[in-house]
Parts: sequence; structure tokens; C-alpha cells
Amino acid sequence: MTATRFELLPIAGLKEAARELPPGAVVTVTCSPRHGLERTLEASEWLVGEGLRVVPHLAARLVHDRAHLAQVLGRLAALGIDDAFVVGGDAERPVGAYPHGRALLEAMAGLEQRPARLGVPAYPEGHPWLTEAELQRDLEAKAALADYAVTQLCFEATPLLTWRERQRRLGLTLPVLAGTPGVMEPRRLLAIALRLGLGPSVRALRRQSGWWARLLRPGAYCPDALLEGLGPMLGDPAAGFAGLHLFTFNRVADTRRWLESRQHPMVERPAGDSPEAPLVISAGEPLA
Repeated sequence: MTATRFELLPIAGLKEAARELPPGAVVTVTCSPRHGLERTLEASEWLVGEGLRVVPHLAARLVHDRAHLAQVLGRLAALGIDDAFVVGGDAERPVGAYPHGRALLEAMAGLEQRPARLGVPAYPEGHPWLTEAELQRDLEAKAALADYAVTQLCFEATPLLTWRERQRRLGLTLPVLAGTPGVMEPRRLLAIALRLGLGPSVRALRRQSGWWARLLRPGAYCPDALLEGLGPMLGDPAAGFAGLHLFTFNRVADTRRWLESRQHPMVERPAGDSPEAPLVISAGEPLA
């Protein structure tokens, strides 16, 4: 049984995208230096009002100080949000006291209003500015302060499986969600991949028979091969992946139809349970 999250961007079209989601779906809301933390919080407030279970991204470099952090966490608590995703953020310079995600996690550890669950990013295919050794040290430090991890966007199973096995050997016990693309136009997806620097996965796409030809004709990319490649490791929080984190880029309708066409388990997590807790089948409901 598999947990699924849908990532949305707090830009024009978010409300329309959210209305395509299953009732009670888990939705993560990104945070960028262009739009700021306030945009993420405002979007989170609206999404909660729509009955969705919201996980805002908290970008460390956009938090000014301890008072600002307490204010942000107070707003989340008032909304009933008990889960947040902590990232360093893409701002060129931090606006305050938190230059990276680890610093923000450390500050939150001592606050009463720390959300019950905190997630952190993981990078099976590397990071444009950090070495593999640096990424590993950072993940291990964050693991002591977080409750789960979500991988970067990947297009094929092999990097995910190789990385997960290595983390298992190194003793990582955090539940991990596999970051996967939603259904969208191949040209747009490839542009995103190139911008994010996902070299191995892009090369995998190029190896796929007829990939470049498909770019030139109508149709959508569906992550069927990726899902099949993860196989029994999907839904295994201990050694595999606790679930999927779908990067929808606000293209929700097609992604939801694809999930339902796969006859994926329709599951719902009881309120207050941790990401590694057993999931409960919600009869007739789409993935949440």
C-alpha cells in the first residue's frame, strides 16, 4: 500500500489544479525566492480551506530570524498543518540566520510549535553545487532532525534503487518517498529536466526507443516504466520507498487519470500517523 503526494506550484493555475485532486489528497506547496514564503503560506491557507492535507515547503534562506520562524510555525499550527518540508531554498543569499535546511531544522527542534512531521530532500542523481560526499554528510545530519525524506525528480528506477540500497547499507532509517514526474508534454518535461541538471535520467530518456520521435508528435509522458521498475520496493518503508511524490507542475488532471488507470491502491493515512505507519484502504477514494 502506497502513500502519494502531489506537489503544486503557488502560481497562476494553482486553484484550478487543486480542484482536480482527490478529496483529502496530500498536497505539497513549493517555495521560491521569486514568490517568497508568504505566497506559499497564503496558498497553504487556501488549500486547507478546500479540505486538502497541506505540506508547505519552508525555505531556510527566506526565514529572517527566530521570531519570524515562530510566527510561520504559529500560522501553520493555526491551520492544523502538522507536516512541513524543509529545504535550503534557491535564494542567492539568505535573508537571515538560516543559510541551509539543516540550520532551520536545528532551530525548529527547540520550538514547541515544531510540526509533528518534517521532511527533507534527498538527491539520488546528485546536486549541481554539492559533491556526493557533501550530500551524504548533509543527509545524515538532517536524518537526526527529520521524519522522512523525498528524492529529487527522477525519470528512471535505477538511480533511485541504487541510491536506496546504498542508504540502507549506510543505516538510513527515514522513510523515503520517490520523486517522480507526473503526466505532461514531453518537451516541457525535458526542459525541466535539463534545467534541474538531471543528467543520468535525461540520458535514460534518450536511450528509450523512439523518445526523440515522440517529442515531435502529440502525446504525453507517463511514468509507467518508472513505476514498474520500482516494483516491490514501492510501498516498503523499511528498505524501499514509502510512496510517491509526484511533481505535477500544476498539470494535475492527466496525472490523476493516469494513477486511476493504473488501478493503484486507493489509500488514506489516518490523521496523526507518521509516514511509516500502515496505510488504510479508503474504498472508492483516489490516492491521498
